[in-house]
Amino acid sequence: MTDPTRVLIIEDHELLAHSLGMALRAEGYQVHVSALVSLEGIIAEACGLRPHAVLLDLDLGGAVGDGVGLIEPLTRAGARVVVVTGSTEGHRHGMCLEQGAVAVLDKRVSYDRLLAVVVAVAEGRDPMDSARRHSLLAELRSWRSAHVRRMEPFERLTPREKQVLGGLLEGRSAEVIARDWVVSETTVRTQIRGVLTKLGVSSQLSAVAAARSAGWSLEAGEA
Repeated sequence: MTDPTRVLIIEDHELLAHSLGMALRAEGYQVHVSALVSLEGIIAEACGLRPHAVLLDLDLGGAVGDGVGLIEPLTRAGARVVVVTGSTEGHRHGMCLEQGAVAVLDKRVSYDRLLAVVVAVAEGRDPMDSARRHSLLAELRSWRSAHVRRMEPFERLTPREKQVLGGLLEGRSAEVIARDWVVSETTVRTQIRGVLTKLGVSSQLSAVAAARSAGWSLEAGEA
C-alpha cells in the first residue's frame, strides 16, 4: 500500500488553513496544519512529519514573523515549498525562490487555483512559469544592487559614528548620548558632524530620515 502524500500547511489565517486542509484531505492527502509555535517548532514539526509539500504563508506574524527563513530548512528536509503571500514586493518573492521555493502565489488567486498548485507540487510537477521565475530572480538582483548603493554612505561611518546615528534614531540627544557614554558633549557633537558630512545632509533630523529611508539600523550596520 502506497503511503499518502503528506502536506504541511503553515498559515496564520485559520479559516484558509483548515478549509484548504479539508479540500486536500478530500483529494486523499494527509494534511497537518502547523501550530505556529516558533520557527524552531515549525522546523521540528516538518522533520517529524517529513511532508512532500508545504504551503507557507510568507508573513506569519506573532512569534514566527517572516517565513523566508523557513524555506531552506524545509527544502533541505525534502519538502517542496509553495509560498503564498499578500506582499507585492517582487524582490521578496525572488528571495523565496532563491531559498528553494518551487512557486510563489499571490493570496488573491482563486481558491481553486491555490488548490490546483498545491496538488501539482505534491505530485512533483512544476507549477511556476520559468519566465516568471527568471523575472523575480532578476528583480531580486536589481534590488540588491540598489540596496548596496543606498548603504554606501553608511559604510563610510566609523564604528562610533554608527553608534551615534543609532542613538539619534532612538530619539536621544547629543547631551543624553554624552551622559550615557561618559564623554564630553563636544566629542559627541564632533561625531554627529562626521555623520552629517558623510551622509551629505545638513541636520540631525535629515540624518535620521536618510537612515530610515535607506532601511539602515545600528544592528545591520554592525553585522
